[in-house]
Amino acid sequence: MEFGGPGLKSLSADERATLCNMATECSARTGICEADDILYDWMEGRMSHLDMTEQRSRAIEPDEGAEYHGGVHHIDLSTIRPMVAHPGNPDEGIPSDPTNGAYIDEIGDVSIDIAYGGSCTAGKIDDIAYYARVCQAAKERGLTVREGVDFYIQYGSGIVKDVAVSKGWHQLFLDVGVKLIDPGCGACIGAGPGVSMTPEQVTVSAINRNFQGRSGPGKLYLASPLTVATSAFTGSIRAWGLNAL
Repeated sequence: MEFGGPGLKSLSADERATLCNMATECSARTGICEADDILYDWMEGRMSHLDMTEQRSRAIEPDEGAEYHGGVHHIDLSTIRPMVAHPGNPDEGIPSDPTNGAYIDEIGDVSIDIAYGGSCTAGKIDDIAYYARVCQAAKERGLTVREGVDFYIQYGSGIVKDVAVSKGWHQLFLDVGVKLIDPGCGACIGAGPGVSMTPEQVTVSAINRNFQGRSGPGKLYLASPLTVATSAFTGSIRAWGLNAL
């Protein structure tokens, strides 16, 4: 899958990485984003040894008039509403995202037991910043993680954790009741804290897959980092917004 156009320019390098990561969930081999200054600035800031003139010269783009057998799809980002992917159950023929997703404001009151933010899909610096935004708002309102809910955040790498510590996010998370996990494979592959233990438990998670048994026997909804964090404080699946908390 190839991503481009004016909408792409509104996404950070981290957000583009998530987009490409999720492309495989649509049965794509990989996802590719058009190279632009946002990408080059990101590379230069993290890989100072690179010759950026050379990197720019090595960028590739589609030939003029290239034909896409899968079609060209135009998405107006301004019309996108917060969504979740329903829990999947291949044994019963119930598919996961994207064919079984729903708008959050249409799913009713879905109480949760676990909120999990992390993995390669949602443990990057920008993702941690989203968790911090919600946690800061909660702290200012005197809120902590809702009783009966376990909210886990797992850093995507040591570098990400270092950034969180330097910006004060790490302490912020602890202040509001988040359970922090060091970098490594975790609940995304059914390992470590954040995995459901019974079929009755409900999880809202920012990982990339939710087929049955992926992260324990419970029901797992996929959502954005903002939704995961908001839900941890409300006790049910809620999208982030001015009055979300």
